[in-house]
Amino acid sequence: MSDLPPVQESARAAPAGALALALAQNARFLERCSRLAGVGAWEWEPDSEALVMSDSACELLGLAAGRVPTLADLLHRFGPDGSAMLDAALQRAAVEGQGWDVELPCDAGPRGQRVLRVVGGPDGAGSAPRIGVVMLDVTEPAAVRAELERTLDRLALATHGGGIGVWDLDLRARELAWDEIMWRLHGEASHGHRIEPRGWRRRLHPDDRRPAVRALREALQGGSQLAGEWRVLWPDGSEHVLRASARVLRDAGGRPLRLAGVCLDVSEQRRLQRELREQRELLEVTLHSIADAVLTTDAEGRVSWMNPVARRLTGWTVEEAHGRPSDEVFQAWREDGQERLPDPVRQCLDSGEPTQLQTDAALLGRDGQMLAVDDSVAPIRDAAGRVLGAVLVFRDVTQQRRQFDEIRWRASHDGLTGLVNRGEFGQRLARTFERACRDGSHHVVLAFDLDRFKLVNDHCGHAAGDEVLRQVARRLEAGVRARDTVARLGGDEFAAILENCSLEEALHVAQKLCDALDQYRHVEGEQSFRIGVSIGVAPLDDRWADAEAALREADACCMIAKEQGRNRVQVWARDDAALRSHQSEHRWATRLQQALDEDRFELDLQRVLPAQGTEDDGRLRGELLLRLRERDGSRVLPGAFMPAAERFHIAPRLDRWVLRQAVELLQRESGPPIASLAVNVSALTLQDAAFHQEARALLQQLGPQRASALCLEITETAVITRLADAARFITQMRALGVRIALDDFGAGASSYSYLKALPVDVLKIDGQFVRALMTDKLDQVAVRSFVDVARTLGLTTVAECVETPDVLLELVRLGVGEVQGYLLHRPEPVAAVLAAEAVSVF
Repeated sequence: MSDLPPVQESARAAPAGALALALAQNARFLERCSRLAGVGAWEWEPDSEALVMSDSACELLGLAAGRVPTLADLLHRFGPDGSAMLDAALQRAAVEGQGWDVELPCDAGPRGQRVLRVVGGPDGAGSAPRIGVVMLDVTEPAAVRAELERTLDRLALATHGGGIGVWDLDLRARELAWDEIMWRLHGEASHGHRIEPRGWRRRLHPDDRRPAVRALREALQGGSQLAGEWRVLWPDGSEHVLRASARVLRDAGGRPLRLAGVCLDVSEQRRLQRELREQRELLEVTLHSIADAVLTTDAEGRVSWMNPVARRLTGWTVEEAHGRPSDEVFQAWREDGQERLPDPVRQCLDSGEPTQLQTDAALLGRDGQMLAVDDSVAPIRDAAGRVLGAVLVFRDVTQQRRQFDEIRWRASHDGLTGLVNRGEFGQRLARTFERACRDGSHHVVLAFDLDRFKLVNDHCGHAAGDEVLRQVARRLEAGVRARDTVARLGGDEFAAILENCSLEEALHVAQKLCDALDQYRHVEGEQSFRIGVSIGVAPLDDRWADAEAALREADACCMIAKEQGRNRVQVWARDDAALRSHQSEHRWATRLQQALDEDRFELDLQRVLPAQGTEDDGRLRGELLLRLRERDGSRVLPGAFMPAAERFHIAPRLDRWVLRQAVELLQRESGPPIASLAVNVSALTLQDAAFHQEARALLQQLGPQRASALCLEITETAVITRLADAARFITQMRALGVRIALDDFGAGASSYSYLKALPVDVLKIDGQFVRALMTDKLDQVAVRSFVDVARTLGLTTVAECVETPDVLLELVRLGVGEVQGYLLHRPEPVAAVLAAEAVSVF
């Protein structure tokens, strides 16, 4: 066989017996060597297909010694893939003379599955071609190698997948080996597995070269491991941070042989750490600089951190507070100090939801000082939603709360007297009324109006008046119980609520207050002023629709007390006629305001005709008369509502409305011409500067020619109290072309004297002298005197309330110039009069 050594020359020269013996010994020696080495050999002749196999080969294949199988049986033991591979290798060796060297799994029978290394090739010795094959059992090395390969695969997977580079420094050869990842970690493509140590140093950041080399030397000199981080510069100029870890391998004498380790790019982690550190520093700076106090706790509610504001407000340092329960550091109380409040941090941690203290919460500091605080608490959660702790944010609102209390006090109290104001009084009145309706309790409301207070303001000034109001407020408060409410409603008007009080008891209290203020004197220099009060008393219970109704009743009683002599008390009574009249006027005031807002006033016109005959110049003359149209369509005459309009100062608004309508009629471009249009002006209107200004503007717009058709009628009663104002107003109006009539002439005692002071154009004789003209001789004398005076002054006379033909004839005989009354024309809407006048033209 080709694997046996050639026979020595000395053996060839020996006799044949000795040669056979030497050959046998040599064969046994080779067989033992093959068995000891685990090597088996066999030989195959392609031409004869003869197969020769050594005993050691049979043993490797799990065959009995000397039992040589067929080639097919031999190949079958290597499985389908191995059999095909060996058969192809034998054919190539026979034909092409090629050898082979493979490792194949083999079914070795009783020896089980083995891995054999099969090496073969053509054997050129001898006359017939032969294929020699040697087999070696490599099962154990193959298993070790396979496990090593698997380990290397796992290592490569771990390093490549994790971006971990492997390096090895051989100190004896002074060689540094890098794997592919190491090159990638330095931003370069692989240049092989070897790199000069200087090349590694050159790739480091200049500031990190010395520290990296020093760490390497220290590990080699005395340590067993190397660990560190350094920056490397990539060819593109970017900077990266690598973390290195290595182990020093030493010989038996402790001398370092090599340094094997790994590197990992931690640039992103360091960047995130740097940003996190910067954010943390920014957060701490922010929390240190903000005005709010911040306190954090762990999941158990123990304090972990406080900013400077929190330390200042609580009086605790971070070191002292750390680890303490939050309610020991942040002690929450009610602002009045009467009740300890629940710990908001504990509430937040238990519920897992944000929470906050009640609005009147205060912090009890370590020094015992109580500070009003406003707070909010929120849980701190991780990414999974678990509560890690809580953050408490609070601030000192002591000053703000004081300011708010002051603002709230100012909003509900009168700044001059310190009493509650109208708004607060209304709320308390409503609450008391609701309680009365709910439980049937009895309460009383008082209305006060000071008497002769205007004298103090007029003679001593407003500062003195303010002092009087303060003194009155103190006396009113002193005269009621602590639970009662006294309010200043405005000016010199006050009111009070007497809770749980009967009407009789309230009358007693009101009389005491009235007596107390009657005895009060305000002294200013040598002057002494007596200040009294008129008081109205009304029950505050469920007999009223609302609380305001009760207050109106008390106010009405107060006005009656003032009208009946002042400095007295008027108690509400269901059948009081004066009170009912006053209430009626109050209701009329409301109805008039609503009618003005809803434009429900209308004008009628009553003609004024010449006394002698009905023929005139074709132009319209008449007096405008105001009417109120109710919502149900009915019409109300001014006698019903003008007293209330005068009393509650609504008359000027009504007069302005009538004047505007009159100006619009005179501005008409079509329709019958108007020679005279009379309009009534009330006493209050004469005192109203705004009316004067608007009247001048309207008449200037109207122009002198058309303004001459307007006649303003002023009653004697309006002139009595404001003679100077009336004279000034009349002068202004006449300067604009308007005529002035003195209405109800003769009704007053000084009618003739007014003619000296007032430049009027027309005298309207009061109807009381006209109605009984035929039966009362005194009326005839009066009318005759009025006509004589008018002729003397060059004035026109107009007699009103002409209702019979006899009266008309007598007025003509007495010389009256113009007349008006039901005999001649009943008042009708202006539109109807104008329409009829337009038809009469045709």
